[in-house]
Amino acid sequence: MSDPELELPPATPVGRESTAGVAVMAHLRTQTAALLAADAGLDDDRDEAVHRARVAARRLRSGLRLYGDLLVGDIAPALRTELSWYAGLLSPARDIEVFVAGLRAAAQGTDEVADRTAELLLPWLAARRSEHQVAALAELRSARASALRARLVEVARRPVFAPAAARRAPRVLVPRLLRADRRAEERFTALHPGDPGEAWHLTRIAAKRARYAAEVASPAVGRKAADLAVLWSEVTEELGAAQDAVVQRALVRERVADAASPLTAEEAFLCGLVVARSEAREVISHERAVLSWQHARQRHARLRDALTR
Repeated sequence: MSDPELELPPATPVGRESTAGVAVMAHLRTQTAALLAADAGLDDDRDEAVHRARVAARRLRSGLRLYGDLLVGDIAPALRTELSWYAGLLSPARDIEVFVAGLRAAAQGTDEVADRTAELLLPWLAARRSEHQVAALAELRSARASALRARLVEVARRPVFAPAAARRAPRVLVPRLLRADRRAEERFTALHPGDPGEAWHLTRIAAKRARYAAEVASPAVGRKAADLAVLWSEVTEELGAAQDAVVQRALVRERVADAASPLTAEEAFLCGLVVARSEAREVISHERAVLSWQHARQRHARLRDALTR
């Protein structure tokens, strides 16, 4: 049963003549509604609820980074802090979901190592995910999380805007989008195979922020911003695969170190193979990410030029 206190009016349609305030309110309402819907599915562990709640929190947080100064007071920094906390609670369970899906897909083939790996790791991963889910849910049903949900609804219903929000949305949002886009471009251009893992991770974060900024702006700006969002989604795909390899390697090492469930020598050797494969996959994903960016650069330049006209 839905909570009347958390109900939201529908988002107002946004177009090129809309004000920045209307565009921001539409984003706040759309993503807050998405977060609340996914959050309601966490209690009975509905499919994709963890993923959808986490994505909505991240989109809200990125949006507030983009347009937060259009809201009166310090509401944007405060909400961003709480949304980071909220999404972080869901990260461990989501990381395991991604790993489990990959193991199951690999086990559908003819690779005997993949089959044995799935047989060894899936039960342990299921137990770890359950532990993370229970711990996260305890926090997500706390007074702190309730206050966050209520505050998001309050702001999305009746945001209080600074005067700049009365200007046309494209004039306000496009310069902000271009700044986020430029930061992502600079990071991608500076990347080289062999760079430290932190450089790749920060590049992925910058590119995701550029993508979300383009998504926020696209209802008011149109196809150019939407296409830019698609571009950043495509070029970060391999960086996501590399980050998955890093996280999954850590999970396998955690399994090896689990004294409550010791491994046989053969099982430990198998885990070593999984770690080695993840290291190779990370390197390959980095190389592919650089190539993806090189292939996308001309299209990116055209989209940027179109946005500045």
